[in-house]
Amino acid sequence: MKVTTAQKLLVLLVIALLSVSCTTGDVNQLPLATATAAGPVPASETAARLPVARTDCVSRYPSTPSERKNWPKEEWTVSTLEEHCLDRAAVEKGAWYLEQTYNYSSLVIIRHGELVYEKYFLRSGNPERSVTIYSMTKSFLSALIGIAMDQGQLDSLDHKVIEYFPEYFTPSTDPRMKEVTLRDLITMSVDFLWVNENDITVAPWVNSENMVKSAINLKFPNIPAPKPEFNYCTPNTQILSGVLTKILGEPLRAYAQRNLFSPLGIPAGNWSWGVDGQGNYLGGYGMYMRPRDIARFGYLYSNQGYWDGKQVISAEWVQESTTKKIRASLTMDYGYLWWIHPNPALAVFEARGSGGHMLSIIPSLDMVIVVTGVGGGDLPDPDFVIHEYIIKAMTDE
Repeated sequence: MKVTTAQKLLVLLVIALLSVSCTTGDVNQLPLATATAAGPVPASETAARLPVARTDCVSRYPSTPSERKNWPKEEWTVSTLEEHCLDRAAVEKGAWYLEQTYNYSSLVIIRHGELVYEKYFLRSGNPERSVTIYSMTKSFLSALIGIAMDQGQLDSLDHKVIEYFPEYFTPSTDPRMKEVTLRDLITMSVDFLWVNENDITVAPWVNSENMVKSAINLKFPNIPAPKPEFNYCTPNTQILSGVLTKILGEPLRAYAQRNLFSPLGIPAGNWSWGVDGQGNYLGGYGMYMRPRDIARFGYLYSNQGYWDGKQVISAEWVQESTTKKIRASLTMDYGYLWWIHPNPALAVFEARGSGGHMLSIIPSLDMVIVVTGVGGGDLPDPDFVIHEYIIKAMTDE
């Protein structure tokens, strides 16, 4: 059969359309910061393949939040690692390690108010997709408590829980619970008999009819601790959520949108938050958010609560909540629902969530790093990649 010129043109047109459909989709609806798909770049090839990172960022970008000019609007301004004094080979090696575990879904780096690196791994290729952030939710709750303190709606963390929920105290409630304060809850220093956060421990509380009441009525050990010790217990934050909701007289989601997310340019449709059976939002988990919007929250804290002409959260609360209140482990301290690295040479604090979720904030470097996971585990620890590859990628003189 003879093929006409018109038929040849039609075939070429179909091939072209198929090629376009294979290279477009949700992932390209937003401009991505540059990231390569290959593994670590061998040192011998670095000079030939990669541009050279600048070394003059200290002199080019102001250190005072109110003097900074780069603030995201509808989306982040996209730049490059090299422009912001970060060595690409080192960053790519860190990203490669995260990707090889199949436990992580994205890596986002903000420096000097611009999106300098972004990579969505095989199982999560869409920057517009909100992901569950698990216990990172706790740090958002801390921010809301701080805003309520700034507004005078909560005057002290030393109020006792019984002041807000006397009806949940029963004859079987441990007498020690009557002395528990909001400060005890927010620093995870209540001596509840709460071994760990596995499914066996958590399930009875999660499945209870009233999660706040159930948390208040958790058991204490027979022999009390001689002094306050770190005791990571998610029910603490559900009590805090209930208390804050009662103080504010409105749902926490509406309060958060008006006082925190809208000022940061995060639309209500970009995030969600689960509730308990009484309508209280989940204080310790249950938020879903885009990695890019998690980075906005981190950039707010990196700038001492300041955002493009407005003090969203007081600098005093940011400082207070991210300063050590209790030793959490051999390698970490804890503030007001924030994890803190005890390194006097470099202040780093984090919001952390199960399954590899991490928001790492390094104010002195004007850098925010977001890692999201898929719930498969925390190895390699994102902290290792952040400290050994991303922070060490700095080329500032």
